Amino acid sequence: MATRVGIILLSGTLDKAMPAFMLGTTAAAMGMEVGIFFSFYGLTVIHKEKIKNLKVSPIGNPAMPMPVPVPQILTVMPGMMDFATNMMKKMMKQHKIPSVEELVQQALDLEVKLYPCQTAMQLFGFKKEDLIDGVEEPVGAATFLNFVNQAEKPIVMNF
Repeated sequence: MATRVGIILLSGTLDKAMPAFMLGTTAAAMGMEVGIFFSFYGLTVIHKEKIKNLKVSPIGNPAMPMPVPVPQILTVMPGMMDFATNMMKKMMKQHKIPSVEELVQQALDLEVKLYPCQTAMQLFGFKKEDLIDGVEEPVGAATFLNFVNQAEKPIVMNF
């Protein structure tokens, strides 16, 4: 068995989901086995409805490029999250970066295993039918860690 990549997605924000899927699909395209474990707010990324409304939070994100310099304190103002999200989506479209929905489909096409966290699903009251088609059965952390640990060369990333 070669390399397995385990990605843990704990955040349900657009700016965390994008790199998780970019790395996951790239690793899969390179012939690595990839599994992404969605726990806590990361579950929103594979939720049929919630995936449509992922946001970018500018709060505590000083590296985020803004069209004009914005003092960090202003990022808490109402409307700044929508502004940051729209700006990110505009930049993605301008640079022909796939949307998170497109990256999820690419991941499924590349046979990336998408593991919903059973405990987080129970906590938030999600059911398997709430999730996008193609995800694995909900699993516990031990099952996901066993998936990664069975590799000759395991790699784990967290977002």
